[in-house]
Amino acid sequence: MIPDNIMEKIIHVPDESEYMEELQTKLAEEGFVITNFSKGGVFYAILRIVVHGMLQLKQLAVQIVNSAFMVHCPDDWVEIRAADYAKYRKEGIPTKGYVTVYRRDYSYPVKIKKGHPFITSRNAEGAYFTFYAAEDTVMPEGVSEYKVIVEAEQPGAAYNVEPGTICETLVYIDGYDHVRNEEDWVVESGTEIEEIESLRQRCLNSRAENARLNPDRKLQSIVESISGVVTADIDSQAPRGEGTVDIIVTGAEGTADEALIQKVKAAIKEMEGSYGDYLVKSAESVKQDFELTVYVEQGISVSGYEDQIRAAIMDLMDVSKRKELNTLYRDAIIGKLISTVQGYKKTDITVPAADVIAERGKVIVTGEIHITVKNIS
Repeated sequence: MIPDNIMEKIIHVPDESEYMEELQTKLAEEGFVITNFSKGGVFYAILRIVVHGMLQLKQLAVQIVNSAFMVHCPDDWVEIRAADYAKYRKEGIPTKGYVTVYRRDYSYPVKIKKGHPFITSRNAEGAYFTFYAAEDTVMPEGVSEYKVIVEAEQPGAAYNVEPGTICETLVYIDGYDHVRNEEDWVVESGTEIEEIESLRQRCLNSRAENARLNPDRKLQSIVESISGVVTADIDSQAPRGEGTVDIIVTGAEGTADEALIQKVKAAIKEMEGSYGDYLVKSAESVKQDFELTVYVEQGISVSGYEDQIRAAIMDLMDVSKRKELNTLYRDAIIGKLISTVQGYKKTDITVPAADVIAERGKVIVTGEIHITVKNIS
């Protein structure tokens, strides 16, 4: 929103009582025959209605002026105004990958139909995630294990689950033994729908796509418009060689999968000639463990606090919400807990032992989280 001190100079919205007195004075100066504007009177009520309507119009004008500028417009208007910049909010992407189905009896072929449901084990919050077979798959005779391509029931990074998490089928499979998502099971990482502030910033940066003297910014703007891309770092500095550029792509989980890398390569074909060569590569994820002792108010139960603190740490480390992906400051951990944990008093941080600053092209992501909750003495 435009700051109040500036907006006040453009459109002054007076207090209702102030505006009433101003109109009464003007009417008296103009010789208006009715001078009794006492509360409860007919003309007082009519004047009050007029004043209220005028103030509503002025407040509407304030909203219209704010909405005319992408940098100031309210969140609800960003998606509408983005069309003026030929930008659209990036849709969320459902996770896609392979689960491996194992059979005890594999003396005959078995067909797994498109839409066959598989689910994960329940997480700490008691919830589970569902995945559906993305296409018809036939497990051949004589094969004890076979990979089935599956897709998450809805978009979201939460479906990029750890290996071994997808472990059940909701519909019986002949000869079935067990199911598991193995290491590197994800083909295409799931992402959330784009944050409004991210869309706003892309719109503000869109003029870079017309830049002739700054191809780095144009590249970044093009790449960051692709669904699944959180950020793109354009590195054209020496010593990679004259006329070459590294495009470092960050996905929802830090690392960008091969499907996303191929989308980026296809999108930047129009830029061929700006540089002699491109190298599109994924950012490297660096797992950071956490070991915390959190103290809460004396005399209250510590039950449930561990899950609450774990969720706060996961939210703090969400790649799509962070601006500096290669840094982690201990003060940020404490600040997050202060703002989210009711009854919070203090935290002893054992790991990380100091602020973490990784190299360019690396993204700090959540590793193992160990939490101890105590009442302060």
